[in-house]
Amino acid sequence: MIKVGLIGNLSSIVQQIGQLKNVKDVRVIGKSSVGMMEELHGKYLTIPEFNRKELIEASDFLMVEKSRLLLPDLLKLSIRNNKHLYITDFPDLQPEQCAELIKLADEAKTMVHIADQSLSESFQHWVEVNWKEPAYISIFEAQPELPEKIPYLTRYIFLALSLYKAMPQKIRVSGIHQPETGFYFINIRLDFPSFSAFNLELLIQPHESHNIRLVLPGQFLTGDFTSHKAYLDAKEISLPAPRQHTVAELLTHYETEDFHAYSNLSVYHSTLLTLREVLRKIELFTPWK
Repeated sequence: MIKVGLIGNLSSIVQQIGQLKNVKDVRVIGKSSVGMMEELHGKYLTIPEFNRKELIEASDFLMVEKSRLLLPDLLKLSIRNNKHLYITDFPDLQPEQCAELIKLADEAKTMVHIADQSLSESFQHWVEVNWKEPAYISIFEAQPELPEKIPYLTRYIFLALSLYKAMPQKIRVSGIHQPETGFYFINIRLDFPSFSAFNLELLIQPHESHNIRLVLPGQFLTGDFTSHKAYLDAKEISLPAPRQHTVAELLTHYETEDFHAYSNLSVYHSTLLTLREVLRKIELFTPWK
């Protein structure tokens, strides 16, 4: 029996919790929650409340919605004691701290998976199914005001490194700012060894938009995240159904020899190193302070 513990504001992961009921030999034993649960979700959350450390010690697998609740000591304790983790946000770590966690995870064979929620689920599924390199991805996003820098950049850098599975060999950053109108434009491009590139464009304007262009060998996809419309080689296509079973599917591999291989903590470490360099170049070459 796999004993699952839940940590964080569970209303955001209630769907995943419900799906665990369909996985054989899995039991949600307790929660250490933050905030109030909506009544709609109550049927999934009649689960005992635990002291956080006691929940970690009693569980085999932890679903974590707010990693800051574990930083730094409880996260180390979990990994050292072979408590596998599925984390739905980006832990606030320095690269050196993450490297220490990787060492602990390798020694204990602990699986630490950080969920990638950068693209809508339907687009993410299409990209995963059709992925080939070399590949060019360009994401354009218009927002009414500048987002918080570190969470915004971490999300997209993690996406890029998860797909390309390599560190960028070149990082280019540029920006345009017109103070009297509040106009901002930021461009970040990561070039990879496979002759691939990831391009991110951020425009500050009143009208929001969010779209993607993706070039793979023999395929050209454009898509709009707002309308959920996608065009492959200029013809509209239906995107695949979103994957709804991430944690449940992961746990079907729990007792296999390669379960530890589902960990992506090393990708997150590379993300943090890349983020550090991107932030340095933003400070030097753009008005985004």
